[in-house]
Amino acid sequence: MNIKTLFLESLQTKRVRYGGYAALLTLSLIIGLMLLNLIVQQFSPQVDLTRNKLFSLSEQTLKVLEGIKSPVTIYGLWEPGKESRQIKEVLDKYVAKNKNIRLEIVDPDKNPGLIAKYDKTKKGIEKGSLIIEGEKGFKVIPQMDLYEINWMNFQNPEITGFSVEKRVTGTLLYVTSGNTPVVYDLTGHKEKALFDLQMKPVIERENFTYKQLNLLQSDVPEDAGLLVINSPKQDLTPAERDRILSYLQKGGRLLVMADFQSGDPKNLKEILASYGVSLDFGVVVEMNKSYNTGNPFHVIPEFSLHDIVRPLKENNVPVVLQFAQGVKTLDLKRRTIEMEPLLTSSKDSFLRVDLNNNSPTLSATDKKGPITLGYAIKEPLEGKEGKETRIVVLGSGTLLEPLGLFGQIQGNFDLFMNALTWLQDRPESISVRSKSLITLPMRLSGLQVIIFGLLFTAIIPLGLFASGLIVWLKRRHL
Repeated sequence: MNIKTLFLESLQTKRVRYGGYAALLTLSLIIGLMLLNLIVQQFSPQVDLTRNKLFSLSEQTLKVLEGIKSPVTIYGLWEPGKESRQIKEVLDKYVAKNKNIRLEIVDPDKNPGLIAKYDKTKKGIEKGSLIIEGEKGFKVIPQMDLYEINWMNFQNPEITGFSVEKRVTGTLLYVTSGNTPVVYDLTGHKEKALFDLQMKPVIERENFTYKQLNLLQSDVPEDAGLLVINSPKQDLTPAERDRILSYLQKGGRLLVMADFQSGDPKNLKEILASYGVSLDFGVVVEMNKSYNTGNPFHVIPEFSLHDIVRPLKENNVPVVLQFAQGVKTLDLKRRTIEMEPLLTSSKDSFLRVDLNNNSPTLSATDKKGPITLGYAIKEPLEGKEGKETRIVVLGSGTLLEPLGLFGQIQGNFDLFMNALTWLQDRPESISVRSKSLITLPMRLSGLQVIIFGLLFTAIIPLGLFASGLIVWLKRRHL
């Protein structure tokens, strides 16, 4: 028998046949994977697996993008090859969703003329900033504004949030509409001015214009987008009361933040009573440790489902109210008035009315919780379709002040800005907030530790061993 015959006969054996089938199957699988990889590369699908969806656009941003019909250019001031990958990935999402938006990388060192065109302050524009230009104007977003930064340790600040979507979406609204409502901060009653609380740049970053107003000297200006009364220590005069009521009756917008330190402001309460609410004097004592910071006078309230607080509730962003007072509804109010609670304390809380009472527990003069700490109110104007008065009342005059060792509470800022944007009927800005970069540790119970330990150290290895053993046993009989 010659070698050729032996070779042909060897090809007829079971071992060779099955080996050939296995090799053919393996080759087919490899070719299939190569083709699949080529197809996937053409479409470049990406899935955002980050906890806070850092690289995904919110529904509100997508709605804003649908409404942009004119050209917008976003200039990223980076040296070639030194772009911020995180920021560019988010900007690429904007470009992909709207063909009118264009992203251009600009080296500031090689394009001083372009930089000078947009440098209104003549102080230069730092690398890493964004310039967004539309038909209604342009705006520079400094690099530092693209992040939330904790400055408690000034020598070693910590980046805690990613604000690219928040800043870019708000700026797109501005450069395509040119609308910047004016926020008037009432003065003359020993208020804590928003300017002194470092809120002016925060407000202006959200495309509002900040101004102060003394109503003893003039009426509410015609350009007033909304009026803020922040923790007055003295009551308004009757003339100021009448001017604010006149403003509201024309569809004005008002934000009131007042706690027990405001005393019993008769004229301010008359303004609120005209719209069905009143300040409920006292200080809220929160006895449930799940709803305070360890201090019963620092309340972590529950949120309703109103547009102002829903994003905070959905993203588990806490708000802390120091020495808060209640806000209550009145029995007599117009049927056209609509009101919704925003914040409430727990059922274990109470409102201490007698501030001289030092009892650590509920007393006869106290009001048992839950206590409502804020309301949102609106009333349509008769005969003027689409126009309405809006008011937000919060029982906290210290909302924007630091909380001891906790420092500034981000949720408090978000609550304040959400109130402003709701008052201005800008829902697209309410939900677009900074995305936290803080990584929380995985917390597992004792039972979960045992289950996961068995899964990864025993069940999965034994399963792989068993499947391998079965395959080996079948193959040895071929």
